Amino acid sequence: MTGVPLQDVAGLNVRGLCHAILQLHRAGRETAFARFQPVALELIREILPFDSAWWGTAAAEPMEIHRLHLFNCDDTILEAYAPYMAQDFFRAALIATPGTTINMADLITRERYVLTELYGRVGQRYRVECSLGTLLVEPVSSLQEFLTLWRHDGNNPFTETERLTKELLMPHLSEAHRAARLREVLEGAQVRHDCWAVADERGFLREVSPGFIHWLREHWPGWRGSRLPEALLECVRLATPFQTGRMKLQIVRKGGFRYLRALALSAVDTLSPREGEIAKRYACGETHAVIALALGLAPTTVRNHIANCYRKLAVNNKTELALRVLTARPFMGAASE
Repeated sequence: MTGVPLQDVAGLNVRGLCHAILQLHRAGRETAFARFQPVALELIREILPFDSAWWGTAAAEPMEIHRLHLFNCDDTILEAYAPYMAQDFFRAALIATPGTTINMADLITRERYVLTELYGRVGQRYRVECSLGTLLVEPVSSLQEFLTLWRHDGNNPFTETERLTKELLMPHLSEAHRAARLREVLEGAQVRHDCWAVADERGFLREVSPGFIHWLREHWPGWRGSRLPEALLECVRLATPFQTGRMKLQIVRKGGFRYLRALALSAVDTLSPREGEIAKRYACGETHAVIALALGLAPTTVRNHIANCYRKLAVNNKTELALRVLTARPFMGAASE
């Protein structure tokens, strides 16, 4: 019958659920990453009413929240909540059952909840009266992605149908969010046959190509896990290039994320910064004397550097050297002096 919501034995609004899932995936393809979370939460709100929410990622060890999006909630809540994170019974239940949506009313009675220190210090202040939460473990980073919806009226708890609705929505919500992130970070990148990864500013891998994992293990044989090797973390944080052995790593800042691309070093990349500068000047027609005057060097020193460039580039004349140096793909990094 047209206009009559489809339902199954659990009382689900199947038509509304399917529509919300479709809209979420469309948002993942079409909505800017910075706008995705508020848009997605408004879509959910149409079939699962709530007053406020938080949605973010967290690490288990050390126990800390990495990124957090707040919906209709004061941003001081994280500071207020942090001292009580370890004793939060609701968080513990989410961690114990990844993928399962938890209704706080199934864990504790309202009478007992209002007597807890967590409620007295945090819940009452931010009107967290009823909670409906889900936690997923990200496939690449192993970080915990969580979304908890709150109602401000303690007399209007979430129902079992609403709990099941959110549990069915959450994997689609997470995948659409991931698609929006990938679209922003990888826009314009040639990734089809490339050695690439997406990491956050802390060095946790969020998306990765198989070739990149091979590259990491080739250079750090003992590396395991979801966080980049210690040697890379500072470069990732600052979004500066890293170079080692016969490989180089480009790191580009994409908002709060980093796009990493591993490339094989060319012979030009083995030149020191001084050698590279002298080689370019020489390739562009400057004489030994002009280069020496410009750089404050002795002409014999310039000749020695040029001789080293010939050797490293395996060329025999100025024409070959110019071809190598002037057509090399630029990389913001070079061998040390």
